[in-house]
Amino acid sequence: MSILYITQPDAVLSKSHEAFTVALKQEDGRWQKRAVPAQTVEQVVLMGNPQVTGDALVYALELGMPVHYLSSFGTYLGSALPGSSRNGQLRLAQYALYLDATRRLDLVRAIVAAKIHNQYTVLYRHGQSENPLKLRKKQVEQQTTLDKARGIEGMAAREYFALWQVMMGDSWSFTGRNRRPPTDPVNSLLSFAYGLLRGQVTTAVHLAGLDPYIGYLHEVHHGQPALVLDLMEEFRPLVADNIVLAVLNNRELQPKDFTESLGAYRLSDDGRKRFLQAFERKMSSEFTHPVFGYRCTYRRAIELQARLLGRHLQEEIPYKPLILR
Repeated sequence: MSILYITQPDAVLSKSHEAFTVALKQEDGRWQKRAVPAQTVEQVVLMGNPQVTGDALVYALELGMPVHYLSSFGTYLGSALPGSSRNGQLRLAQYALYLDATRRLDLVRAIVAAKIHNQYTVLYRHGQSENPLKLRKKQVEQQTTLDKARGIEGMAAREYFALWQVMMGDSWSFTGRNRRPPTDPVNSLLSFAYGLLRGQVTTAVHLAGLDPYIGYLHEVHHGQPALVLDLMEEFRPLVADNIVLAVLNNRELQPKDFTESLGAYRLSDDGRKRFLQAFERKMSSEFTHPVFGYRCTYRRAIELQARLLGRHLQEEIPYKPLILR
């Protein structure tokens, strides 16, 4: 099973019998059509503004296949998802923990500590072992309020990204994280990677039967999928950040692969394809899961973490975020 990525703005996704048809406009104005058997696809990702026929969208949902929408910059916009979970007891447990200040703080501390640990691992593997993140991780465990835990997470993030320039060398310029729109190539890639990751986590939360809008680290705001953002935290360094550093340090992408318009940077069509290939390699790569002891892909691990959180909510089994050494 694979993910069907459609990145050409004027592409058209339609349905023909038991297959999807992708129509791509060529330089000479003609249309090239390619059939993709539906049984080989588990998700669809649309980037920019490709068109989707009603038949194709309904067919994807009937097959239980999520359809994710990203902007031309790679920012996550939303998803069309199959029917919602019928597990009302899980949803009630999720809401109850949100209202339980003590249990909520324990979960937030675990999430933040795992994110900082994984950020430290990224720095360590790139020769930056001298950094304050170990101290920040210890400080998280001592915090007595949500805001204080969030404050430590914010400080760790600034200190983490402050070392990125050293890890990337002189070929790239990076002064810190910015977005909407990203004002340099590195931030453009980070936004793209986080957008792709968000689609994967959204799918996992949906499969686990959780409410994506009730989270714990991130506040509940109108339209913000707080729980999706919570579960993304442990995977940002493990997946998205590692992919960005890899494609830059391995020279899979060059400055010429980016274009700038009104201060915003985006990837060329060819560069976008190479980055998507790198994302798929990472998501399909395997490691030994520290909790279950068997090998799994990163895509499977995201779903496992969502289900582990569900067990924590209903059975009060301590939630163990994914930490890799």
